[in-house]
Amino acid sequence: MKALYLFKRDLRWEDNRALAYASQRHKEILPLFIFDKEIIEDLQVDEKRVSYLIRALEELSKKIDLYCLYDTTEKALRRVFEVYKPSHLYTTKSYSWKGRKRNEIIKSLCKEYGVEYVEIFENFLAHPEEIPTRKVYTPFYKEWIKRLDLESFKLHDFSIPKLNLPKLDDIRKHIKAISFPYFDPKDCKERLKNFNFENYENTRNYPYMDGSSKLSPCIRFGILSLREIYKKVEGRSEQFIKELGWREFWYHIAINFPEAKELEFQEKRRGIIWENKGEYIRAFEEGTTGYPIIDAGIRQLREEKWLHNRMRMILASFLAKVLLVDWRIGEDFFKKHLLDYDEVVNVGNWQWSASVGADPKPFRLFNPILQAQRYDPECQYIRKYLPELSKLPCHMLLDPLNNKLPYHKPVVNYYERISLAKKLYGLHSHE
Repeated sequence: MKALYLFKRDLRWEDNRALAYASQRHKEILPLFIFDKEIIEDLQVDEKRVSYLIRALEELSKKIDLYCLYDTTEKALRRVFEVYKPSHLYTTKSYSWKGRKRNEIIKSLCKEYGVEYVEIFENFLAHPEEIPTRKVYTPFYKEWIKRLDLESFKLHDFSIPKLNLPKLDDIRKHIKAISFPYFDPKDCKERLKNFNFENYENTRNYPYMDGSSKLSPCIRFGILSLREIYKKVEGRSEQFIKELGWREFWYHIAINFPEAKELEFQEKRRGIIWENKGEYIRAFEEGTTGYPIIDAGIRQLREEKWLHNRMRMILASFLAKVLLVDWRIGEDFFKKHLLDYDEVVNVGNWQWSASVGADPKPFRLFNPILQAQRYDPECQYIRKYLPELSKLPCHMLLDPLNNKLPYHKPVVNYYERISLAKKLYGLHSHE
């Protein structure tokens, strides 16, 4: 029996449970990756992000003779089914909204062609459907940590057929890629090996430090297995394991409360009438708000296609609660730029930052002035991404409201906007 293995968010050879499972049952496997035109168009994938994906596939191709097609998933699979005529198709189980929809298309095509469709659990540390429904993170975490599935499967030898189907080099004529110096898939292993997880809790909140793991792209594309990461971190950083748990918490919410894809998780916050002023949205997206800490974050995001987690929270809070812009607009902006973009995690985090999502707490405010003073006290981060301001005294950069900068005028006054935000959210002034 011949099998087709469809790579998706598991672009690795080692500790790939789904591929190992297929190799235990088949002596011949056709490895395939599809550059889905519809997904690329929907994500508005730019050249930098495509470059990262191509390099990840290049690394994978060093281990396995990988076939690559550029088309819709349906058309690509029809072509492969007709050329190869497999008996089975193996792929990872998807829990994201678009991933589940895509897997339904694949499953339907398999039924049409008489191919046995096999989904394998992967890309998570615990089976989401096995965790009792929880709306708050801490109770979820207590259930999640008890249900970790860390078993690995041995990869067996198998042969790969020689077929007249495209390879990665054939795809390059369809997809433009450029040099991208900030992240490289081949560095994932080295980063995991050398990062100081023991000090993570002390360094993770300071964007000017190399204090976060920067493994999120490696996780997003499955270049590293979560089991490998967990085993490396276990006993070194409970906080980092909690961060892995947050990722799976947002999937837990998406599975159990599917309406949260489009609607605020908190029903009482579904009637907010956002201002959505065009001038504010443009200032945010262009990094010209007049708040150096905000603009530095936007510069990093647009240039590096990655953003420090503390900065993600500061930016999201500023857009929703200071500029009073719908969180969905911010979610879409991050979607356009983040290398590690994950629709479920991004929606969850934006709703959390906008105080409309799961894990409710009192109305969270991230004062950009206080945040800058606390987490970038010497202006190292601001000066790195706003070099035109690098010669100004740090105290001026931290507080643009009380110091007139030779720079963009602050688009709003933070302190004046907060009372408006509380009214918008239906809160009393003392909350």
